[in-house]
Amino acid sequence: MTAPHDTDAGQGSPGRRRPSPHRRRPRARFVLAVLALLLVAGAADAGALAARIDEVPVELAADDSDGRTWVLVGLDSREELPAGADRRHFGPVSSFPGARADVVLVVHQTDAGTTVLSVPRDLVTRVDRRPGRLALTWREGPQATVGALCRLGIPADHLVTVDLAGFAAVVDAAGGLEVDVPEPVRDRRAGLLLEDAGRRRVDGVTALALVRSRHPEHLVDGEWVRAPVDPDGRAGAAGTVLSSLVEQVQGSLTRPWRLQAVAWAASGALAVDPGTSVADLAGLARADVGTVRLLPAADPVGGTLPRMPTAGTAAALAAAGLTCDR
Repeated sequence: MTAPHDTDAGQGSPGRRRPSPHRRRPRARFVLAVLALLLVAGAADAGALAARIDEVPVELAADDSDGRTWVLVGLDSREELPAGADRRHFGPVSSFPGARADVVLVVHQTDAGTTVLSVPRDLVTRVDRRPGRLALTWREGPQATVGALCRLGIPADHLVTVDLAGFAAVVDAAGGLEVDVPEPVRDRRAGLLLEDAGRRRVDGVTALALVRSRHPEHLVDGEWVRAPVDPDGRAGAAGTVLSSLVEQVQGSLTRPWRLQAVAWAASGALAVDPGTSVADLAGLARADVGTVRLLPAADPVGGTLPRMPTAGTAAALAAAGLTCDR
């Protein structure tokens, strides 16, 4: 049976060459930096910020006996768009219903240290005996995504989601981002247009367009040329944008007024499972993340999106001490 796929990924990252594995590290740093901000924003506002964090309707059979495993999911939904965004660049909700698990990070904490894996969104797994891409499992609910990860061998003791539509609000609250544009890039489907190369500041909507870009074009000899297909290409753009966001957020620690604005925006973008407390989030925020490793997967076949698990996938999970028999 052929795994279902859609057309929301697959092109090279805008304005960048094929990324090396170490470029995935800023993804985890972004999520953890957001959590840390919520915890240091000030005792006076802690209750108000906590009240803004939603709950994810999911049941987890938490078992910390073999370490604590966090699943961090970045969601992409057409229903909640950032302020100032043009819906034409996101597509109608009827064509893209629900949300997708656009970014999936697994943080495994043990007494020996912390391991972080970035799970490819197009990795094929099973839901109710049907094969499909991991990103699309969220359309059937968070329980389906947790179950699909378990079938791969990844347990979930805690689940945290970050609304990537709210990502733009966090960027704007941080005062925008400085990004390096190696060459002019546009993606008309994503609403991206950066006509000049070099270092420049972008707002939240533009930063989100960089992260979402699937069909970038580069300006070559005065003509826009489509970038080569690269299944891992979007990680390069996401790494660039999120690395800049981390720098900006860290700079906010010396500016209480900006820290307050960023924390408020971030709290509106987070959701956690019912069993995860503020104290649990504090433990995650203090984790020594180190290097984020990309979970190996087969290359897409014949220009499609799905990527099959391999022996390397299983070996990487075993080396990280991950197993799921639920």
